[in-house]
Amino acid sequence: MDITISGVVTLLIILVFLSALLARAYEVGPIIWLKRVLRRKRAQEGTDRRELVASVRQLLPQANDDTVVFSLHRESSASGGSKITVLSSTYYPRVFVVDGDSLWMIPMAYDKRRRHYELGEPVQFTADAVRQISLTGTRGKTLTVNFLLELDGRKRDIDMDLTPFCFRKNSFYPFDLMQETACDRALKVAENMARIACNLTPEELEAGRLKEECSQYGTYAACAGIFGVLLTPANNLPIVLACFAISLLLFGRMIAKKQIPKISAIVVLIEAVGAYLLMQ
Repeated sequence: MDITISGVVTLLIILVFLSALLARAYEVGPIIWLKRVLRRKRAQEGTDRRELVASVRQLLPQANDDTVVFSLHRESSASGGSKITVLSSTYYPRVFVVDGDSLWMIPMAYDKRRRHYELGEPVQFTADAVRQISLTGTRGKTLTVNFLLELDGRKRDIDMDLTPFCFRKNSFYPFDLMQETACDRALKVAENMARIACNLTPEELEAGRLKEECSQYGTYAACAGIFGVLLTPANNLPIVLACFAISLLLFGRMIAKKQIPKISAIVVLIEAVGAYLLMQ
C-alpha cells in the first residue's frame, strides 16, 4: 500500500483536529495528557494549594491542608438546530471543607481573565440534609459525589468533584494542586452520609458508579470507531485498525467490570463495516 506525502499531511491535519476537538469537548486526548505532565511539577510544589487553604482559613479557621477540597464541576450541553449544533460547557467552582461528620460548601467566583477568585459564604450540611446521593466519574482521576440536599426549605443538586490532581486544562481551571488526602476524607464523610440518610453502603454506591463509568467507555468506543471511519481517506489500514482496536480494548474494560456492551457494540460494528466499504 503506497503512502503519499499528501496522505500523510491529510492524516496529520485530521489528528491535530481530533486532538483539539477531544481537548475542547471531552477534556481528554494528547493535548490534555501533555498539560497533565507539564503541570504536575508545579502542583507538587504546592504554591496554589497553600494560597487556597490560607484563603479558606480566613472563613473557616478549623480548615487545613487535609480537609480543604477544591471542586470544579463541568456540565456540557448542546444547542442549535438540525444544521448547526453548538457544544458549550458550564463550570461550577466550589470549595468543600471536611468538618467532623459534616461538610462545608463554599461557592467560588472565578475571573478567568484576571485569574482572580473570591470565596462566598460557607454553608454547612450534615446527613440530615441529604435526600439522595450517588457516585459518578473515575477513581484516581475525578470522582463526583452527586448530592440532592434540602437546605433552608428548598432542594438543591450539588456536585462535589474529588480530583486528587487538579491542573489547568484550560482557562476555566484556576489551580495546579494536589489534594489526595483531602479527597479521601471527603469521600469517607460522603459515604457515611449515604449510609445514614439513604441506607446505601459503599459497595452499593460503587456498583452504581461502575454502571455509569462503563456507559462512558461505550461512548468512547463509538467515538474511536468514528475516528476510524474519518481516517479512511488516508488509505492507511494500520491506523484505521488501531482505532477499532481501541474500541475493542474499551469493550474489554467494560467486560472486566462485569458490564456487557450492547448498543455501543452494535454502533462500532456498523462503523467497522462502513470503514471497510470506504476503503474498497
